[in-house]
Amino acid sequence: MRVVEQFATVQGEGKYVGVPTYFIRTTGCNLRCEWTNSDETKPKCETPYTSWTPEKGKELSVRYADIPKNIKHIVITGGEPTLQSDLESITKGFIEDSYAVTIETNGTKYVNVPGAFISISPKLKSSYPTEQLFGEIHSRNNKFLKSIKQYMENNDYQIKFVFNSKEDITEILRIKDKLKIPKEKIYLMPHGITKEQLYGTKAKDIFDLCIKYGFNYTPRLHIDIFGNKRGR
Repeated sequence: MRVVEQFATVQGEGKYVGVPTYFIRTTGCNLRCEWTNSDETKPKCETPYTSWTPEKGKELSVRYADIPKNIKHIVITGGEPTLQSDLESITKGFIEDSYAVTIETNGTKYVNVPGAFISISPKLKSSYPTEQLFGEIHSRNNKFLKSIKQYMENNDYQIKFVFNSKEDITEILRIKDKLKIPKEKIYLMPHGITKEQLYGTKAKDIFDLCIKYGFNYTPRLHIDIFGNKRGR
């Protein structure tokens, strides 16, 4: 498994928000996310060093040396960790050693990882880049319905949508109905890499939609506390 960083933190998003966690971030991604903000800025993936310009990273060789003894929750994220050929065996090892493991994925590839909690973040149309070449790569690889269904059948999971505008809700509801996702499994998270982007009108829109449809709102604690700082 090629990783670009490992660090102790607290989970900042979703069901396990606030839980002390050891993050393992893999390198490489099959998507090229880019959003357009209301101010016309076009931020790419918040970890471009794992996707748009992926770093080589290093091989994960020592599993527990740097994990604080009080942390029992491990997150394997990316990039896109399901591209790593040894994801299954490494996850199995952590679980056998009594760690709870979350795998954060865009949902485009199914990997058999029994016992892992799967945090799936399907990328909506609002994530498509404007440059033609990268738009084609993103579109070609962003197929997730079949693999999400497999995860839903075999793992505990959450579906976490990055919400950028009110128009996203139509697509979110279509995916929910297509896959028959229980509303309590769905989390809406504002897109943004600054507090200003996260907590403008998007946050209010999400609050209203969560009340209307019974979805969950998730913050981004790491940005609240540290900003878009690497390794936190």
